[in-house]
Amino acid sequence: MNENQLFSDSDNWTPKSKCPQPPVPSEERMQELFDYWKQTFNKRSSTVFDEARRKKIAVALRNYGMETCKKAIKGCALSSWHTGSNPQSKQYNDLSLIFRNSDKVEMFLELYETESTAQEELDTWINEK
Repeated sequence: MNENQLFSDSDNWTPKSKCPQPPVPSEERMQELFDYWKQTFNKRSSTVFDEARRKKIAVALRNYGMETCKKAIKGCALSSWHTGSNPQSKQYNDLSLIFRNSDKVEMFLELYETESTAQEELDTWINEK
């Protein structure tokens, strides 16, 4: 393929609106993930499922699915820094942080996997004794 073919205005392109998109998550699934986050971090019952959180959850569920999103939340909960062991003694665990972008989601997934593996190794070591 030459440069003219690559950048031509031919009919070979598909408008974004015609591209297949992952389905929009149901309100029930978004509420389930929000409730999981509230329970994981012991949030008040008055914590609001507002539009900003709804959008973050919808994008995360479309891109990663329910189980992966729950693992990312759990990864944040396993991070001592994000749960308040930092110089400011501040918790950094809002949904807007966990699902800010792919880098954040994947960072929390890595924390989850690292901590889960470490716990499994510890359990194995203890049970061998």
